[in-house]
Amino acid sequence: MASGQMQPDAHASAAAINSSERRARLSAVRAELSAIMAKGSQASPAQVQKLLDELEVLSQGSFDPRYFQALRDMLEGSGKVQDLNRELQGLASSTAPKDVVRRETILVELRVLSARIGAAATDLQTYARKPTAQGKAP
Repeated sequence: MASGQMQPDAHASAAAINSSERRARLSAVRAELSAIMAKGSQASPAQVQKLLDELEVLSQGSFDPRYFQALRDMLEGSGKVQDLNRELQGLASSTAPKDVVRRETILVELRVLSARIGAAATDLQTYARKPTAQGKAP
């Protein structure tokens, strides 16, 4: 299944639950996401993606769909940063010319990815619901 696509039965299962069950599941998914995200770079992108898909289905109508796409873009970018970081660490002590060139290339790629993730984070803020005067989202 391509990134950004939800499980085929996700819509059906979300539609089959009542509002209190939906709220309970939303709370559970958020807690699971928080626990996974607390792992930082050790977090499994596949687990995060699965929970993100479920959160999107459960939150339908509450968020702009672009919000979840921005989250996916950030998740994908973070995975690439982790991969490049691991490669960079492996090359850190090498003085071979090809490794020096590769390190420089990785640093350029990291700057580009950082800019993309920053732009996605900015987009994410524009897609999130705005709080009302009482401090709660509508």
